[in-house]
Amino acid sequence: MTWLPRVKQSTKVSASGREALARVESSRAGFWAGLLGFALAVVLAAAVTGTAGCGTGLGADAKVPTVEVSRQASFTRRVTAEGYLEAVEATPVTAPVDSEMAMKIAWIAEDGASIEAGEVVVRFDPEEMQRQLQDSQGDLASALLSMQKERDAGRSAGSKRDQSAAQAQREIEAATAFEPEDNGVLSRNELLDSQIDIELAEAKSKHAHAVKRVERSVSNSRVELLEISRRQAQNEVQRAQEALAHLEVEAPHAGIWVLERDWQGQTRGLGDTVWPGQKLAELPLVANMQAALFVLEADAGDLEPGLKAELVIEAHPDTTYKATVARVDALAQPRHAEVPVQYFGVTLEFEATDAQTMKVGQRVRATIFIEQQDVLVVPRQAVFEREGHFFVHRAVGPTSGSSFEEAEVELGPSSAGRVVITKGLEDHDRIALRDPNKRADELIGERDADSPGAAPE
Repeated sequence: MTWLPRVKQSTKVSASGREALARVESSRAGFWAGLLGFALAVVLAAAVTGTAGCGTGLGADAKVPTVEVSRQASFTRRVTAEGYLEAVEATPVTAPVDSEMAMKIAWIAEDGASIEAGEVVVRFDPEEMQRQLQDSQGDLASALLSMQKERDAGRSAGSKRDQSAAQAQREIEAATAFEPEDNGVLSRNELLDSQIDIELAEAKSKHAHAVKRVERSVSNSRVELLEISRRQAQNEVQRAQEALAHLEVEAPHAGIWVLERDWQGQTRGLGDTVWPGQKLAELPLVANMQAALFVLEADAGDLEPGLKAELVIEAHPDTTYKATVARVDALAQPRHAEVPVQYFGVTLEFEATDAQTMKVGQRVRATIFIEQQDVLVVPRQAVFEREGHFFVHRAVGPTSGSSFEEAEVELGPSSAGRVVITKGLEDHDRIALRDPNKRADELIGERDADSPGAAPE
């Protein structure tokens, strides 16, 4: 502290000297008066702080601040999410269903283009379809030739069997006509030879007829198999012809052309292969818009339709729009295959659509308000943890503040400064806002040691 110098008085002092001496004495008196006032202010401030910190309940340490928990309090948690704008209703544009074969995109309208009704929006490459048509026509011609060949072979084999049967019948008739009689002229061997010839001719006739039936059945089966191949080739020809007849896709009505995006956010482009019925784009009706959001799985536990929300379009950050949660997906899914983080899809509906500002595909940031009534809420710094268990210091005793005990609690949702207690406390319990087993100077020392700028021990 800097002290004011004392002035040595002389026996002879002029008028100007007396005035200077008076000013010095006045300054010295003012200094001591100010110092005394500052000390009194410090003492009063310390007394007021101690009284306010103790609240209505005083613990073993009179400086321990406490707070009374009340079930009348409401707890509001804010969930933030990002997403994009989309139309509530949109007309999907798909690859032609009648083509029945994969097609390769040769040209597609630019994303975001203004489209008129009946305008061509997609053209497909005909090269693959023409090649498929030629191959199918070749397979069809080959199947027809094979069928004709098999029919001719069957008729030829049947004709041969008929000739064999006719020859056997003639042999039977000749052997029967000239069959010798047993009049004692011919020997027994000659009579047996004649009988054997007749039986052999009859066997040949029966065999020819049986083989003819078998070969006819085999030939018919082969023709049926070739007929299946023919029908398959005919279907392939028809599919290729239908695909060639649907090489262009026209817009069903006027609107903004919005391309469909996959799970990686990529759109269909030149050279991509699409299948019949696959969605390529959509024509949204921009008169009614909604927001599609992605909420982290950990934050979506209490989300439900009807919750209030506020939304900001990144292109217009100065305007906030009121919205309501319309739908929450039942299944969490990752946004990127390489990132295992899961998100719930949430749809917000607006109170009114601003057609001049809201555009399809614009990025948005939203805040969803989750409010719970009739819950016990305590400051976060009043909750302590030890070995995975959470507890608070609850005031006990005749005066509800003469001492503290540890009460294990179960935690619910939390925000930056408050946390919900689901079990372990009752209404009107009083808890300490800091550890009552430590002095205030110890806590300050620990806080300074834990601060980033603290020097290592």
